[in-house]
Amino acid sequence: MKKNQVVWPEPIIEKLRSFRGEHFTSEETYNFIAKLVMEVEDLLLNPVIGLTYVEEFGEFQGFSRAIIRKFRIYYQTIENQLVVIAILFPGER
Repeated sequence: MKKNQVVWPEPIIEKLRSFRGEHFTSEETYNFIAKLVMEVEDLLLNPVIGLTYVEEFGEFQGFSRAIIRKFRIYYQTIENQLVVIAILFPGER
């Protein structure tokens, strides 16, 4: 089954907007987050990658996980969509 799109629910978008780099301007931080989103979508929609790690324990048990630039992205497949469930910033638990 081909996965056609990555869905970013509004709470996830708001969390990404709240990310701040202490050594960077808001414009640099925005550009970083935009690139991160593009990298996540490229990875998740890549047909070669197919299988990813599934959490076995904890709050996100049963959801797939990808790590990009130390950001942990949890998602699930619903029909032909990959829905982002949560994103954890580097160092966030």
